[in-house]
Amino acid sequence: MMSNDLPVRVQRTNLVVADLERAFRVYRDVLGFKVEFVLERGEGRYTYTVFQVPSEAETGFAALSSKGQLRSLALTEITGIELPEPNLPSSHALVLEVDDFDGTLERARTEGLHIFPEETLRTHDGRVGREIGMLDHDGHLIVLYCILQS
Repeated sequence: MMSNDLPVRVQRTNLVVADLERAFRVYRDVLGFKVEFVLERGEGRYTYTVFQVPSEAETGFAALSSKGQLRSLALTEITGIELPEPNLPSSHALVLEVDDFDGTLERARTEGLHIFPEETLRTHDGRVGREIGMLDHDGHLIVLYCILQS
């Protein structure tokens, strides 16, 4: 049960990527997010402070929406420096419920994403579904799921 009286609301997750166009192939074309807006390089200087981006790097930014959630994902592009390898074990995951599990998985395979073995999902409240993990081109962990029976 959701509560509207909590003192916090999640606005969006932000992922750092090396190439916005390449990331759009994953988040827009494979997963189905809608690109709402893109800020050109050099805008959004606060990014340098909070992400501790070196001054010689350039940044870009895009906000994407998902079903019923306006601007729920942000992609911050950082170019001009080499980005670090992802942490292992993975320090974060983007968990997404998808309507077309098989279609999304096929698009991910076509895009060449690393895909982990599929598992049966069993939720804390007894629902059963499918789940599968994959890595985007920047090494971000994405977990897809769908509920098959309540």
